[in-house]
Amino acid sequence: MTTAAALNFRRLPVEPDEGLPQSFGCLIGGTSYDFGLYASLDPPEADPLETLYDLAAPAPSTVPTAPPGYLVLRVVRHGPDSTRTVLLRKLVAEPALIHEAGELAIRLVTAKVARGNLNGRGHYGTEIVIGVAQRWT
Repeated sequence: MTTAAALNFRRLPVEPDEGLPQSFGCLIGGTSYDFGLYASLDPPEADPLETLYDLAAPAPSTVPTAPPGYLVLRVVRHGPDSTRTVLLRKLVAEPALIHEAGELAIRLVTAKVARGNLNGRGHYGTEIVIGVAQRWT
């Protein structure tokens, strides 16, 4: 198991104002990857567009409720002869939790999603921070 302290995480280029779902490509360690990100969240229609939902907040121990939704990340690795999905998973934000995706390590840091950025673009206050690092298997 890889520990977060042993890895050099860099921030994935998530563009909050582009809304969700979104996809983007990255070159990591000489390998090309495609990332797809979406939120599974069903907010009340009456909530203002600026309403933020913290999808990474841990449930308080005194009130056992889960976050109102979650983020899903898909990672596709491009190789010389094939394309392969190395991760398709709900992301969980816990300081010590690292999601392993082939030779990548992924960590969700922040996932605050504004209602206005669900299937829509604009500056509503969404903040998503996902770290990625190359790990040696």
